[in-house]
Amino acid sequence: MTNAKKAKVRTIATDTVESAKKIPEKYFVVDTSALEYGIDVFEKLRQGGRNCVLIPYATWEELDSHKTGNDFKADIARNVIRNVRNLFRAKDRSVRFFHYDFNLAKDADLKPDKNDHCIIAAALNARKKIKKAKVILVTQDAALETLALNFGLDVQSVKMHQTEIKQRHTTRTTVNIQKDWISDKTFPLKLPDAKLAAQLEQVRLNEGVVCYCDTDGVWGPAFAAVRKGDYFRIIDKDINLLGIKPRSNNGDINWAQFIAMDLLRDESIPLVALTGKAGTAKTFLALLAAFEQASHYRQILVSRATIQLGNKDRLGYSPGDIDAKMKPWMHPIYDNINAIKGLVDDRIKEKINDWLANGKIEMMDLDKVRGRSIQKCYVIVDEIQNLPPSHVKAIATRSGEGTKMVFTGDFSYDQIDVPWLDERSNGLSALNAKMTGSRLFGNVHLDQAIRSELTKEILERW
Repeated sequence: MTNAKKAKVRTIATDTVESAKKIPEKYFVVDTSALEYGIDVFEKLRQGGRNCVLIPYATWEELDSHKTGNDFKADIARNVIRNVRNLFRAKDRSVRFFHYDFNLAKDADLKPDKNDHCIIAAALNARKKIKKAKVILVTQDAALETLALNFGLDVQSVKMHQTEIKQRHTTRTTVNIQKDWISDKTFPLKLPDAKLAAQLEQVRLNEGVVCYCDTDGVWGPAFAAVRKGDYFRIIDKDINLLGIKPRSNNGDINWAQFIAMDLLRDESIPLVALTGKAGTAKTFLALLAAFEQASHYRQILVSRATIQLGNKDRLGYSPGDIDAKMKPWMHPIYDNINAIKGLVDDRIKEKINDWLANGKIEMMDLDKVRGRSIQKCYVIVDEIQNLPPSHVKAIATRSGEGTKMVFTGDFSYDQIDVPWLDERSNGLSALNAKMTGSRLFGNVHLDQAIRSELTKEILERW
């Protein structure tokens, strides 16, 4: 063993001994939904030994049942189990198993065969045994949280820094631009008007604005522009993807689609997020851009978060090979592809059919993306509001050289199908909160439903 390795071992041993002597600042009783929320949740709760993580046996058994497989959940379960084993080997007291005491709530008729009841009984026992210490139950499960509050327990959800910012839909910035400020389809960030310059300074990189300008003596919305460093690039009024121009549902110009098309075809932006309610053409535009730029990429990979209502993932139980299993989940993708084929000419339609037949367009299983390095592909991942931030991060970091990734979704509360995710904590909100302002990231909120007049009416009334 080298001297450096010996020193590292001595340091770890010293830290372990020191952590064993310390009185924990907090005791966290954890359920499975909290631990499986992200790969680093366990360590963030433990804080290097400052806190103690108490694991009820029901939580451990559930983790053990999730450890097999190749999905994200299995990976996290295995990681937690390994960490706990290593800490036990090192006699580190910052993690412990904790037993139940159903006598503390016998009048409540808690049942030993129900995991949630076992976790409540363990938390009640921890509160009784560990006096003068803060005992907190950590869960992402609203039902368990409610039950815990009923028993007067302190409860919190997993509060990771990337989920603290709630995504908001602010009104798109509009500015008045004089024609003599424009040169070569750009205008500078620093304009002669100090108030306007200060307003533009607040616009982040790759964010779009709508510009009013004096055209033929009449002031009105004239064009959209996207910030690129210390200047704004004006989006061509004739912008289109495969000949399909931005569409509106009310006769007004759909500036959000102008901005989306610009971001989707911009090769300098390898990561784009499209948000919006049902029928706002998020997936449609992403596919359209992929097809238009197909010659620039080796493959077009398309996937969706395979979560059913109630968070019941039944993909593994579906009959057939992986293509057959994925097909029911991919119906919305095929619907959009068919819609595109109905709008383009026969030559492009034939190309799309060939790409589907020869594997140029591939439906990708997200659970198999871990460990991959995806080179020179156009990747579209739909419905990412149903993935926690750690999963979105894991997918996004698969992007290799020459790859563009487009994530789409709607983080409205009624579109999040996973019980322990909400408008703050889902992967789409976290992605926007973390990446907005990066020169490598662009996001736009699509605010017009163009699927049909009925969809528009429902969204306005509901």
